[in-house]
Amino acid sequence: MAIFSSSSSSTPETSDQQSSAEIKNALIKQVQTEAAVTNARALVAKLNENCFDRCISTPGSRLSPSESTCLSACMEKYISMWNATSKAYLNRVTEEQKKLGGNAAF
Repeated sequence: MAIFSSSSSSTPETSDQQSSAEIKNALIKQVQTEAAVTNARALVAKLNENCFDRCISTPGSRLSPSESTCLSACMEKYISMWNATSKAYLNRVTEEQKKLGGNAAF
C-alpha cells in the first residue's frame, strides 16, 4: 500500500478515506507496540535498579538462596504494583476521554 498514491477508482474519496483510515490504524498499532516495548524496558530497568540494590549485598558469580528468594519476591511485588498502576492510569485516561467525548483507541 503506497501512502501517497492516488486512486483511479470511480469513487476516489471513498478509496482515499479507506486508505487514510488504514494508514491511521497501522500507525496507531505501531505507536501502541512501541509504547509497550518502552514500558517493558522501563519495567526491567526499574526492577534491576531497585531489586538488585535491595537483594544483593555482595555481587558474585552465583546467587545465594536468600538472594534468589529476595529477587523473586521483589520482582513479583514490583510487577504487581506496575500492573495496578498501569490499570489505574488507563482507567483514568478512559474516563477523561469519555468526559471529553473522545474516541481514542487503547
